[in-house]
Amino acid sequence: MSDMDVPVGVELLAAAPLTLHGPGLERVDSNSPVLPGGAGLLAFVSDHHPIGHTYRRTGPAGLASLGPRQPVRILDDPDPSVGKWIESVWRHASGRLYGWYHAEEVAPCPRRLFMPHVGALASDDDGLSWRHLGVLLRPGEAEMDCSYDNGFMAGGCGDFSVVPDRAGNWFHIHYSSYVAEETRQGVVVARYQIADRDRPPGRLQVWREGSWRAMEGAARPTPLWPMRRGWRHPDPDGFWGPAVHYNRDLGLYVMLLNHTRDAQRDQRSAGIHVSFNRCPADPSGWSTPTCIVRGGAWYPQVVGLGAGDGDTLAGAEARFFLAGFSAWTLRFSAAAVLAAPPLITKASIDALFVPAEGTDQRQR
Repeated sequence: MSDMDVPVGVELLAAAPLTLHGPGLERVDSNSPVLPGGAGLLAFVSDHHPIGHTYRRTGPAGLASLGPRQPVRILDDPDPSVGKWIESVWRHASGRLYGWYHAEEVAPCPRRLFMPHVGALASDDDGLSWRHLGVLLRPGEAEMDCSYDNGFMAGGCGDFSVVPDRAGNWFHIHYSSYVAEETRQGVVVARYQIADRDRPPGRLQVWREGSWRAMEGAARPTPLWPMRRGWRHPDPDGFWGPAVHYNRDLGLYVMLLNHTRDAQRDQRSAGIHVSFNRCPADPSGWSTPTCIVRGGAWYPQVVGLGAGDGDTLAGAEARFFLAGFSAWTLRFSAAAVLAAPPLITKASIDALFVPAEGTDQRQR
């Protein structure tokens, strides 16, 4: 058991409704990077119609001031036919942005299933255009299984977030593993040195059996929490889609997790869980996930309320988002766990956010 398996208070509070994606878009379809920009705040939101793609929004005075969506471009996209969602962004002291995308290649299966992978990008114009730095995580066809019945994936990896350590030495990628070997499915961790930010392919390490190992040969990541029921089933049971931030008031890293269970090939959300860790360099330090919301929607994340905050840095109280919707803040404290996790249903979200006429309300 981790030494972080101690009470940390998490309280859900009502707040004025707002969205990250703005009007005219059904919802966000991935983790949405938010960070300070030259003119106030940058937010990157993604959609899946007709394939995955990302927009940038900017605002001078916080989340409520975000302007219209601007399509971003990958200037040297190695395969524009493959959808790409930018799920994490980090700014270097030089001003250059580094981003990471989730891509979904169509698997060579009788049914339409996907093999997601993760790649890296860089931008010198505050995220309007990006250049490709290479693919980081891409399991091969040997890790594919066309008998998967979850409705989406036949293998691969993705649905992730990237957070730097406090010393500025490493990027840590917490991602979802959908590979064919069920003992390796779940939330796993890779990392590479920030000094290698412009040339990351081939420089990754993965966490396996209690130590960091070069990502080559048989170095297969060990899940932080293995799936209880694997992705080959229509109703998998386990955690996916981690969103990690550093909480300066707790002095801890905080991970929000989707929990799917009792699905019907739709990756239904059974609830949102939270885990804590003192340092991401020790993945064994993550606490046992605790449920903070029953039901909910995909892609939980927080956005800090301070001037220099974003989706990877927050304080004791932060905006809480589900699929880009927020009518809540999360308040963290050093005592009193949440005794009765509230229930958030799709109907309750729809009641707060009237969808645009004619939009498709299905999940991806």
